[in-house]
Amino acid sequence: MLADLSHEVCGLNHGPGAPDHPALDYLVCPVGYRDGEVSAKAVRELIIPVCLPCSQALTGDDWTLLYCFECGASRWVARSRAKNSYRHHVLWLRGCPDCTKTFGGLYFND
Repeated sequence: MLADLSHEVCGLNHGPGAPDHPALDYLVCPVGYRDGEVSAKAVRELIIPVCLPCSQALTGDDWTLLYCFECGASRWVARSRAKNSYRHHVLWLRGCPDCTKTFGGLYFND
């Protein structure tokens, strides 16, 4: 996949009016599993191109990314300013204020 990065831009939120940032890597999240198989395999993978600053934020301890499965919206939460105590780098949401009024769940992976 890395060979395809030459034309990719970051798929995460950089704020209103921010220019496109060239992608450096991918954030990959396995989605869905088939029951009853000997080894669980993801039904598909969610692949999001990320730039260098986002990649560094995802591996540091200052930020948590909230990413909606439904619409692809993303928001960064500064852990030091948050009301909640976040310990995961990415929280995957099923529904968000941008796409639905129904919260369908919260998922994380380490």
